[in-house]
Amino acid sequence: MVKIEIKGIDQLIAKLNGDVKAIGRAIRNAENTTATALRKVALKETTRVFNIKESRLKKDSRGRDTIFIRRSSPTNPGATITFRGGDSPKSGDRPGLQHFKTDKQERNKKEKGWTPTVQIRRGGSVESVSDAFYGVGKLKGQGIFQRQPNIRKIVRRTGPSIKQMVEHAEVLPSVKAQGVSIFRQKLIEAIGKQLAKK
Repeated sequence: MVKIEIKGIDQLIAKLNGDVKAIGRAIRNAENTTATALRKVALKETTRVFNIKESRLKKDSRGRDTIFIRRSSPTNPGATITFRGGDSPKSGDRPGLQHFKTDKQERNKKEKGWTPTVQIRRGGSVESVSDAFYGVGKLKGQGIFQRQPNIRKIVRRTGPSIKQMVEHAEVLPSVKAQGVSIFRQKLIEAIGKQLAKK
């Protein structure tokens, strides 16, 4: 359990004179607006650390949303942000390596001796994908495909999932820290709106 202590707001809450409904509305509004703002922060922080476009983080290869917000309500308090993906290629959405590419070659170019290069993290090492090529698979879509040694099998290569990138040590602490600051500001604004209605 994570306890977030917010100082300096108790005076504002006191002005609501114990109006439980107004206080509840203010807190729920603050939770929901913080979740929306934090979604943007998470995307920005992820693209700061990883060499991937924000548009690919928002949608998977089939155009489905990758980030979901469960909003706070009177019966189910507390907003939650969920990022799709898992630790293995079968457990969720993982962007193909072509989204981390560094070369300027055409994606379908099949030139002898040419090897696609990728950079997962900004400032990280540039890696060559041996025995690989850009292509379009009938079932797996466009991407970087790699021939497996000694067997007649071609595998589509992927990078980390959205969830793994957001949970990275250089991303998550910054998102959490900004979340505390955003929640404080949103709560002050929400309480102010409730006071204005009185």
